[in-house]
Amino acid sequence: MEKELDYYISLFKSNSRYSFIKDIKLQEILYLFSGYVSFIYYNELEENNYSEYLKEIKAHTIFVYLGSIIEAITYYFVKTKLIDEKSKRKYLEIEEFKKLQKIEETKNLYICKLENKEISFNDSINFHALINGLKDKKIIDEKIVEKIDDFRKMRNLVHINAFLGYNEYKLIQELEKAFINTKIIVDYIENNI
Repeated sequence: MEKELDYYISLFKSNSRYSFIKDIKLQEILYLFSGYVSFIYYNELEENNYSEYLKEIKAHTIFVYLGSIIEAITYYFVKTKLIDEKSKRKYLEIEEFKKLQKIEETKNLYICKLENKEISFNDSINFHALINGLKDKKIIDEKIVEKIDDFRKMRNLVHINAFLGYNEYKLIQELEKAFINTKIIVDYIENNI
């Protein structure tokens, strides 16, 4: 299973992965986040044999980053598809909802700890509004919307430490599922933008 996970991570962090996004700043941030995901997995989780301490922080951080990548790409996609002003006001009047920021040092990756307020990724209400827009306007295939909504729910679970009791096998399963779904969603958006 780890070989399969390696395969999905390598696809995910390819140098041309986000070339379909014309917003250069967003593209840079997505590459940065993808690099962090890879770094956390290989250099901190795998090398330390999924220790309990690292599972608590690092695996959760991967889920948060993936959710934020999906959220940002979905938001970008919806912006390209909604043309009437009423819809834009209803679903996109959340321009600040994702202030993706550059994180300068890896020590700042402890963002899942709720007491650390450096960067807030807990934008689930806005993410929920975005998903409602997808459903209402039928902009994205229903199965893809379900996968996007799964990321929103998963990120909420991360914030209540729902993955703490997972053993190494279960954790790898969840990570693999998250990477597979990330690839499916990003591929869909790339092919339909």
